[in-house]
Amino acid sequence: MGRSEAASSIVPGVAADRGLVLAQALTLCTLAWGALAFGAVYPWAYWPLAAACLLSGACAVAATRMARVEAVSRAFAVALAGLGLAIVLQLVPLPAGAVAVLSPRSSDLLRQLNPAIAGGLVEWHPLSVWPRDTSTALALYSSFAVLLAGLTRLFSVAGARRFVEALTAFGVILALIGIIQKPLYNGSIYGLWELELGRLPFGPFVNRNHFAGWMVLALPLTLALLAAGIDRGMRGLKPGWRYKVLWFSSPEASQLILVVVGAVVMALALVLTMSRSGISAFLLSLVMTGWFVARTFESRSRRLAAATSLVLLVTVVAVWVGPDAIIRRFASGDWGEFNNRRGAWTDAWSVARAFPLAGTGLNTYWAAALFYQRHDLDFFFAQSHNDYLQLAAEGGLLLAVPALVCLGLFIRSIRHRMRDERGSTSWWLRAGAVTSLVAIACQEAVEFSLQMPGNAALFAAVCAIALHKPVSADTPVEPEARPRRLRLVTEWQRPRSADV
Repeated sequence: MGRSEAASSIVPGVAADRGLVLAQALTLCTLAWGALAFGAVYPWAYWPLAAACLLSGACAVAATRMARVEAVSRAFAVALAGLGLAIVLQLVPLPAGAVAVLSPRSSDLLRQLNPAIAGGLVEWHPLSVWPRDTSTALALYSSFAVLLAGLTRLFSVAGARRFVEALTAFGVILALIGIIQKPLYNGSIYGLWELELGRLPFGPFVNRNHFAGWMVLALPLTLALLAAGIDRGMRGLKPGWRYKVLWFSSPEASQLILVVVGAVVMALALVLTMSRSGISAFLLSLVMTGWFVARTFESRSRRLAAATSLVLLVTVVAVWVGPDAIIRRFASGDWGEFNNRRGAWTDAWSVARAFPLAGTGLNTYWAAALFYQRHDLDFFFAQSHNDYLQLAAEGGLLLAVPALVCLGLFIRSIRHRMRDERGSTSWWLRAGAVTSLVAIACQEAVEFSLQMPGNAALFAAVCAIALHKPVSADTPVEPEARPRRLRLVTEWQRPRSADV
């Protein structure tokens, strides 16, 4: 084979590599838009985010089309589709009599919300009391599901390490925006977007708790990257302090120092939000990371290095912010009333009991709260400050059952994945993703960070990291998709007579 033929044989491999890189870059840009555009809380931000998530997921599938890998199990894919179908059923127009039978309280609520229904002018209506908002929720859910499926395939083929490194770099940028803006805040985000009075923003997020939620999702991945680097870089290190000190001059140690600095900056921004739920979730993620380290590292020197890094992280952040400020923040909370959330939870439970079968419609809790709020009437609670209660109120059994099925299948898949290649980089990133999901699940018991579309998109990416298969196993690729650089060199090194 001649040089021209050999050069052409590398093109499919290069194209595959470029497709993987493009898909990851597009995903990172999508997540950056979701965070920088105020959490994508406004329509002008979340509709482009939904389109970008669909495009990112489609590009990820296209880039891995030659890979013979079933990253998302068929059962889990069916469960995701089933949950989407349940949301669709809330939007199907039904006769007024059928709505009254399936959800009697919906008829009463609809008559109060819509004068045309009260006057008998509307004969058909969906189970959702405000279909437009439920349609928005369905569109966002569909885009995030596509992103989840596509990224799971992408990370199973290309690995998640480079993506997490890039996400950490962006997390540092986002943290610096929050740190710099905090003392300069004048009522406008970026000095341009003026907020309503009473808002407590941080960085580009309208609510400081939601900024903390973004960091709660991203920071454990950075810590997992650190643990994986320590585990990989210190393997085979000779015993003795001399060799350990010399190791710090190695390229691996230099990279890990950058990761530690990034984690410190991100953690500092999280604590500066003074979000009690965010700080508590962050402490939980530190404990879980330490538990993974203790259970996985066999070498005492590696355990010591990881423990030192975590202690250094906590110490630097605590000293910078001030222990007294953190203690005062937690002491100021009304813990008997869960900081004035108990009333909102009671009202949300009342809505869930009033709409047990089909709920009020996804993304419509605000409409029910107009008439069902009975506590803390000085403020209107458009959200229940507990996403589990809010899902029960908005979805009833119609959404709760498929959601629980999805959760069960998701946990089962992760348990199987955690048995693969224990201690590898893929395993550590999966452990970091699990830590992120547990931490954000705890915050969602008192907050609604995942109702921010920007945070929900990052949540889908973290779920994909948790589900992805190890790159070095179970990922056979068709010959056309394999990089062929090695083959190209071999062909060129053949004797000239072989080209004839």
